[in-house]
Amino acid sequence: MELLRFFTAGNVDDGKSTLIGRLLYDSKSISTDIIETLTKQSKSTGVNTDIDLALLTDGLRAEREQGITIDVAYKYFSTSKRKFIIADAPGHEQYTRNMITGASNSDLIIILVDARKGITEQTKRHASVGSLMGIKKAIIAINKIDLVNYSESVFNQIQSDFEQIKSELHYNEIIYIPVSALVGDNVVNTSENTPWYNGNSIS
Repeated sequence: MELLRFFTAGNVDDGKSTLIGRLLYDSKSISTDIIETLTKQSKSTGVNTDIDLALLTDGLRAEREQGITIDVAYKYFSTSKRKFIIADAPGHEQYTRNMITGASNSDLIIILVDARKGITEQTKRHASVGSLMGIKKAIIAINKIDLVNYSESVFNQIQSDFEQIKSELHYNEIIYIPVSALVGDNVVNTSENTPWYNGNSIS
């Protein structure tokens, strides 16, 4: 079975840990006892859903208390098509060095962009690091699309903005996907909330 190594990158609070949690949860790669534990823990985090999927990768209590992921966390899961190894890289600028660790053995980079904020300097920095590390395929996951009412125009604008820096990068393929890691739109399953999007989900 084919093995795909990929890692996520993005600004702090862009939803990287929630995206990985959603991938694991919707692909049914989490055991029942872990789901029960996370459900109990989620009641104290104040999330608007029954389970805080970010807790799957924010494994250290100190990280949870700070609200950021400091080190690179690795998770493994598989579907009927392939096996996956995910590296969850830190979002803070001072942890960019840790991100290079996650990128060094990856086949694909998923760069999360908050639909409300668009392309930032840190987005560009992450895209450059992935490119410099020799990764040839990138997914630009325009996250929190639900918080902009699934706006096609917002999606198109962010895509256009990233296209303007594409010439500075060395990716062979760049795919843009509107997602909501929190709700699950276009993560494992394609969403009816984005009828204007004809592409595939992330997984």
